[in-house]
Amino acid sequence: MNNNSDRYVYLKGRQIEAMYYPQIIDAYQNNPLIEAIPPRLTQEQLYQLLYSVPRFTGDLSQLDDEERLELVQQIKPMYWQPLVSHFEKYRNLYTMIKIGYQSRNPISPMYQRQLSIGLDKILSAGTNEYGENLMGNVQTAQQMADIGLSGMGKSKSYERVLSLIPQVIHHTRYKSDYLACKQVLWLHIECPSNKSVGALCRNFYFAVDKLLGTSYYDDLAEKDGRAEVLAKRMSKVAGQINLGVLVIDEIQRIHKGHSGGEAKMIDFITELTNSIGIPIIMIGTFKALYLFKTSLANTRRGIPDGYAENITDRMKDGVEWDLFVQGLWDLQYTKKFTPLTPELKAALYYHTLGIPDFAVKLFMHIQCHAILYEETESITIEMLESVASKTFRLVQPIFERIRGEEEVDPDEYEDLKPDWIVFKKYIMDAQHRITIDGQLSEEHKLILIQNNRKVLIDQLCAFAMKMGTTSEKAMAFSEQIELENRNEKVDVELLYSLIAQKVLAYKDSETENKVDPITESKPRKAKMKTKGTLDADDIRFISYGANRQERTIDEALKLAGLVAAFDEFVEFAIEEEQ
Repeated sequence: MNNNSDRYVYLKGRQIEAMYYPQIIDAYQNNPLIEAIPPRLTQEQLYQLLYSVPRFTGDLSQLDDEERLELVQQIKPMYWQPLVSHFEKYRNLYTMIKIGYQSRNPISPMYQRQLSIGLDKILSAGTNEYGENLMGNVQTAQQMADIGLSGMGKSKSYERVLSLIPQVIHHTRYKSDYLACKQVLWLHIECPSNKSVGALCRNFYFAVDKLLGTSYYDDLAEKDGRAEVLAKRMSKVAGQINLGVLVIDEIQRIHKGHSGGEAKMIDFITELTNSIGIPIIMIGTFKALYLFKTSLANTRRGIPDGYAENITDRMKDGVEWDLFVQGLWDLQYTKKFTPLTPELKAALYYHTLGIPDFAVKLFMHIQCHAILYEETESITIEMLESVASKTFRLVQPIFERIRGEEEVDPDEYEDLKPDWIVFKKYIMDAQHRITIDGQLSEEHKLILIQNNRKVLIDQLCAFAMKMGTTSEKAMAFSEQIELENRNEKVDVELLYSLIAQKVLAYKDSETENKVDPITESKPRKAKMKTKGTLDADDIRFISYGANRQERTIDEALKLAGLVAAFDEFVEFAIEEEQ
């Protein structure tokens, strides 16, 4: 098997032996693939299973600052507040799986005739104007598109919901009859960055092999073909494993150029559903809208029957936001608990635009600031605004346009990512810890690796303009940065750090006579409890020593061999792709 695929991490669920449950709907009865699906969870059961907070039962007053900072860092991976929208996703998913199996009953005469003719012939014949295949069978599978803003938790929602449903059911006997088959209820894959439909198919085969121990990747991965051929081949495998639903995440990564254009991609997705009847859920950001804008049929399929459109925008300042923020606010690890007032809640919404990911990160930064620099460790409006102005400094231009109710293209929402603030200058200025969970887009990496001068300058210029500088200054800065670093080994962080420094320095020079209270440094609390002498290779020891040696923490960690160079694996990746 090609080792390239070992880099991908796939969501894996439980495997169980088949038990059959009575069905109240006639169309679901006497179908082992449907009857083996565990009963639907109630809304209350789902909430209990999804709710998650960091576990801590000790006494906060007995912990030192560093220990409480460690607790703060647990908020992002551990906090999950179930919302009504999560139950709707679960209900849609559960229903899609059952409906998709209606036309695929392994004990029905129709299904047996299809097997006798062969899936290859069935798939090659396609469907007629009435949606019937060669045997007259009408597929019941549905499609659903969940498109929305980054940071809204779409992917995590589906991962958590899928984990509540068994992934594989092993059948041996059904109503005293022999029935030996495996039923894969769901398969979750991600689109590889900037790759073709063929690469998506290879991801699919590899995920199936990892799950069932099959060899589809070796047998089919290297076979080429048009989008329709690739879809039929993939559909055949889905039919053989009795796939219930295919969840394709990060659908915006599918590259129009590699795939042969929008029409080819639409044909591919539609063929997957229509040929053998695979229900499909596509998850992506607003950049994926190009897949649906030009196809009325797929736009319709993006709206499941009986449910609302699955386009996720910022949360409204309403009941769900209140529930989310109240649960988040309870996770305080400061010496003094600060109650959530209407003023604090309003300020949190204003500075995060109702985006959950922003709210979580800002709340973490606020607590870090309070623990490190505030004697009483109380959270105030002034502190919240000060920390927010630094946390979201580089995206303020778009923030202001949204607050001013100006029109903002959905693609521009992609830039609203605190995780993209990885520039060394900004990190050195920040008074709080910054946890970088994301990474620069694969498009940027590819452009820089290929060292395409014109495109590189355009990308740097676009970024500088989004920081709020004029197009003339942005172009001048970008050309200068590219020229000065043309003979150097390309480093994404360095180039973006340099352009950020130039823009920030230019802005500072324009306002050098103005006093900006937000950027004034606040001395760290004089007294901090420690846990004793730290080892020389302890990250905290290295970090503390960085200031004394007039180095950045980043430089100190690199010298200690604890941080790898950004492009350590770039050359390896290029060789593997070739």
